[in-house]
Amino acid sequence: MLTIPTPAYADEEVATVQQGDPAPFSGTLFNTEATARMLAELQLTEESCGLKVGQAVELKEAELQLTIDQLQIRFDTSTDIFNQRLAIRDSQINFMDKELTRKKVHPVWFFVGGVVIGSLTAIGTAAAMNQVSP
Repeated sequence: MLTIPTPAYADEEVATVQQGDPAPFSGTLFNTEATARMLAELQLTEESCGLKVGQAVELKEAELQLTIDQLQIRFDTSTDIFNQRLAIRDSQINFMDKELTRKKVHPVWFFVGGVVIGSLTAIGTAAAMNQVSP
């Protein structure tokens, strides 16, 4: 019983068939070299595809990182400009606040001073004219 060959079924991964033996299934049979070559080509194709996909992903990541970096630079620049404008505005507000709260001479004192200086000038001119003409 041990010498009776058992047929290989399509469920098995590898079915070795000798010349003249009936094939266990219908389809195309390959010899060992052809099978090895096909497996090697399949593996190379998978690796090549994986490398191309990896390269495309890395290229896209680099492009997106460049876009992110450019946007970050724009954001930082805009933030700096905004902060500088804010500082200038704050300094103007502080200056105007100091000008408004500074003690000023009341306009009445300018009027009184003008009247006094004008009167003294008129009196001094009249006194000078009286001394000049004998």
